[in-house]
Amino acid sequence: MFFLTSRQVIFTFCAGLLFTACTHSTSNKNVIQATDTNASAVTAVPDLGNTPAVPDTQFIVVDSMVNIKVNDQAVPRGQHSFDSALITYWTDCYKSNGKLPAYLRFKYQGTVMMGARGNLMDAVVRVQDSVKDHIARDKFLQEFHKIDPQHQKELEKLYPVLFQRRL
Repeated sequence: MFFLTSRQVIFTFCAGLLFTACTHSTSNKNVIQATDTNASAVTAVPDLGNTPAVPDTQFIVVDSMVNIKVNDQAVPRGQHSFDSALITYWTDCYKSNGKLPAYLRFKYQGTVMMGARGNLMDAVVRVQDSVKDHIARDKFLQEFHKIDPQHQKELEKLYPVLFQRRL
């Protein structure tokens, strides 16, 4: 009789499994080619987690094809379109009721490349600086970096989203 040790059984099983996986053919319908222009983004609904403690948290949803939604509104593709959408929303909020969202959170659907994430973070910093200057000119008739430190701290308490660094 021929007996196999447990290691030999496991090796034989793994080799058979690997052979089956390598020789199994897939249909071309299920494989998305790198040059496929009809490739679609991952469209699963993002898990937004628990309801935030502050109800006025603004969510920015970015999918794997870097399609961006600000407040469930799609941002058109183009250079600085995200910047302009965010700055328009924040300045409209400020002009209409003198308030801004307390926090900003990004939610990523699928795999979003680190370069795209970095570009979005840089855009948020530019918008934060621009809106800080806008509010400082409106309230104190000077740019943000020229007003008194007391007034800067006052603005930081009133508009924490403009000073938020972790997104």
